Amino acid sequence: MTITSSRIRFMAVLICLLVAGVDQLAATSYTVRDIGSLRGGSAVARQINLNGAVVGVSGFPHGFKNHAFFWGPQTGIRDLGFLPSGNYSAAFAVNRSNQVVGEANTATAVRAFLWTASSGLKDLGALPADNASRAFGINDAGQVVGYSSGPNGEHAFLWSSSTGMQNLGTLPGGNSSEAQAINNSGQVAGFSTSSSGPHAFFWTSTSGMQDIGVLPGDKQSRAQSINSSGQVVGWSAGSGGTRAFLWSNNTGMQDISGLPGSTFTIAFAINSSSQVVGISNTSLGGRAFVWSGSTGIKDLNTMIPINSRLVLTSALGINDLGQIVAIGTVNADSGHFVDLDDPHHAALHIHVFVLTPSH
Repeated sequence: MTITSSRIRFMAVLICLLVAGVDQLAATSYTVRDIGSLRGGSAVARQINLNGAVVGVSGFPHGFKNHAFFWGPQTGIRDLGFLPSGNYSAAFAVNRSNQVVGEANTATAVRAFLWTASSGLKDLGALPADNASRAFGINDAGQVVGYSSGPNGEHAFLWSSSTGMQNLGTLPGGNSSEAQAINNSGQVAGFSTSSSGPHAFFWTSTSGMQDIGVLPGDKQSRAQSINSSGQVVGWSAGSGGTRAFLWSNNTGMQDISGLPGSTFTIAFAINSSSQVVGISNTSLGGRAFVWSGSTGIKDLNTMIPINSRLVLTSALGINDLGQIVAIGTVNADSGHFVDLDDPHHAALHIHVFVLTPSH
């Protein structure tokens, strides 16, 4: 097999980034690219893969005429369409092969889908006795996770083309669960009800579902993402607010402190260098952040070009090259209050931005 010089350069860059890891974050700033939207509406991204491809949902503000989309740096934005008899779709995850998973409605229910460029949308079905499903994660082997629902509630599933849909069960004392993410080792993160309340879980094929607990003083937690090392991020909540966490088998659950004054912080994604992104509220509204163990939490609005007139309100994904996908608005002042959920800001369109590190 012949290895091209461009392939060698790519591998060299990737290895350098992985070795340097979080230490590079201290000197990082980002270039920003607005990826646009379908039909001039708003867009919300869900994930970015190692190719720099982004998936999400685009439509008019506040959920009208939503369509799943795929965006590539060279190809631009593409409408992924619907399942038969449907009029709604949303994409939540994309793997290295640009396979996309999400949810789309049919004439009778919302169903999990798998999309490929060659075959379009495929209905992944549901667990026995269920009629609805949603898919939230996919790894490079094409394994898909999400949840299936019906008269007996919601249950996390693992799907593959060879085995079909497998019920992952619940934590002890629980009756519902959702799987949110899967890594290339087949480890799964999500959340389940339990005898202690809704808790984040870590699942493997050998050990089953493990309760990873809550931060001190909290009552519930939810896992959002898992990296190649099995580190999990998400949020833990109690009477004192909502806090982002980072969990591993070795360290347990640690608090990712929010931006100054925050009582609401959620971690949405983690890459193989343990860089974490999410949202943290401030007196000016929600702000996108990036965190590492060496630098702590940083407001991404302070790491983009000055006078960009952008406000980044949430960061949803980060790939192993350190590229971040975030949402926000344009023609705004990051020093003023901006909240995309505030009715007073209903006219603001939500934009998706790809942030690329420039050290």
